[in-house]
Amino acid sequence: MIGFDIVGFMISWLTLFGIYAILSLTLNLESGTAGITNFGKVVFYGVGAYVSATLTAYLILMLNGVDVSETPPYDIEGIILLGELGNKSPMLNIGLLVLSLMIAFAVSGSLGYLLTYPILRVGPAFVGFTLLSSGELLRIFLQHYEPVGASKGLMAIPTPFGWITDSRVREAAYLSLVLGLLALTYVVTHKLINSPLGRTLRALRDDEIAALCLGKHVPRIKATILFIGSGFAGIAGVLLAYYLTSVNPNMFVPAVTFNVWAMIILGGFGNLKGSLLGAAIITFVDRVLTFVTPQLGVTVISPDYLRWIIVGLLIVIVLLVNPKGLLPEKPIKTPALDVVLEELRGESR
Repeated sequence: MIGFDIVGFMISWLTLFGIYAILSLTLNLESGTAGITNFGKVVFYGVGAYVSATLTAYLILMLNGVDVSETPPYDIEGIILLGELGNKSPMLNIGLLVLSLMIAFAVSGSLGYLLTYPILRVGPAFVGFTLLSSGELLRIFLQHYEPVGASKGLMAIPTPFGWITDSRVREAAYLSLVLGLLALTYVVTHKLINSPLGRTLRALRDDEIAALCLGKHVPRIKATILFIGSGFAGIAGVLLAYYLTSVNPNMFVPAVTFNVWAMIILGGFGNLKGSLLGAAIITFVDRVLTFVTPQLGVTVISPDYLRWIIVGLLIVIVLLVNPKGLLPEKPIKTPALDVVLEELRGESR
């Protein structure tokens, strides 16, 4: 452990925490509050990552006069050119970041909106499997689609702050961006859950038929929530692509979705603060094992396997002690409910 870089560890942990917390917040909105069993979260995460990687790689080459039909970004010469040209213009890098965030939100959100049609056709019992299958279809498609690098993916993606020479300042700037977008996601989801729409979502989750009988437009509400949740998942994908500076299809396997599910189960189903807590615990375990296991000389057990064992044990222990997670969902408080409770208290006196 001698020479352990605690500042670097904290920056890397908080960056991954911010990215995964966006996913866990939106999954809790979709599944914990609205009752949509989304086993395909990775689809929208992957779409956002690929949108930003493809857009950035191709546009940087094209705007610098490179013929991408002869030198595509997935070719070795294209990768070298991306490394040379990627950090020349700060304004271009920032502009591509903003463009990627907007397009990724729109594309991922639209895909989530469109996928509500098949999941409404198959019924609530098969929603999870339908979305899970969609994720695998996307991954197989990407493995064979040459313009995005097929199985190799895209590499040397220029980062928005790559023009900053000091690596620590560059990492801190990127962390600030991630935490800023996490704060935006939290504010939006919190406002939604505590609005009349949020109370309708809970009604759908608890009894969809009753909500239909009360005149709620269930398909439209589900489509709206999937659009918002999927759009923010796309933003998380953009942040991942720029952070790792590469994407490939094997980064977006179903295990990513179940990792996010573990976060909301551990933190608390239907509780946004629980989503943050679950994301913080699991990403912390992940980062600690990545740094500590090689230092201990443990080579028999891969950090990936050890991580799943620890996360599984944590979930079992928490569910045995408190089945609703570390931070259970709290009852809704509205001004109208407060008036009714006050009147009931007055009658009982």
